[in-house]
Amino acid sequence: MNGTITLLTDFGTRDAYVAAMKGVIARIAPGVRVIDITHEVAPQDVRGGGITWAAATRWFPEGTVHVAVVDPGVGTRRRILAFRGRGAIYLAPDNGLVGHVLERREVREARIVERKELFLPRVSRTFHGRDIFAPVAAHLASGLELAAVGRPVPRGAYERDELPRARVKKTRSRGRASVEARGEVIHIDVFGNAMTNLMPLEGLELATLEVGELVIRGLSNAYGEVRPGRPLAIEGSSGWIEIAVNRGSAARELGIEVGARVTARWS
Repeated sequence: MNGTITLLTDFGTRDAYVAAMKGVIARIAPGVRVIDITHEVAPQDVRGGGITWAAATRWFPEGTVHVAVVDPGVGTRRRILAFRGRGAIYLAPDNGLVGHVLERREVREARIVERKELFLPRVSRTFHGRDIFAPVAAHLASGLELAAVGRPVPRGAYERDELPRARVKKTRSRGRASVEARGEVIHIDVFGNAMTNLMPLEGLELATLEVGELVIRGLSNAYGEVRPGRPLAIEGSSGWIEIAVNRGSAARELGIEVGARVTARWS
């Protein structure tokens, strides 16, 4: 391990929750570096948290311990799981989060986090982030073997939340190929950009992108290619096509929400 822990939660920063987790880590592993991915995931938004988790964790070095606590089932019989894959360890509740950061084929090892001697002495029913996730992450970042946290999970026997797949239809007329894809908005970022589940297609040009009554023509290379206040489609930093407004918010000014249907046509 490289002595680094990342944290992603829906706790916000107004209350003491994040600080309490960091305090536990500091007591157990004072030399470990803790990096916040975000604590502003919408409450109980597993998919939104997973999308953000996937966008960030890929940029960290091997040996990092990644912790995600978006946990509507806290206190129930849901499991806490630890995964090894892509050279890192991922800790998350068994509610689908890990499906966004690891493909099934990338999981090298999966364990149930159940060794109570690794937890805090008194485990709250409502704050497993502090009492279980934080101390276990601290021990793992300090060199504890993954096998020491609990029993193995049978291959594939865990929850996976996966992004909806776009419906793609390919046609060819007079030697020219065209593609129509029907997808949806999967995430709204802090700027109000609407991320879709569509990606650019190599060798083809985006002709139109439709959402509701809005029709955007072509894919822009920069926000500034259109006038301020005008909508555009652009490939975002995560590779997905996004709907944006130059110097504005697509969510606010165009009324776009997660789940909005999107149709793209390439030629």
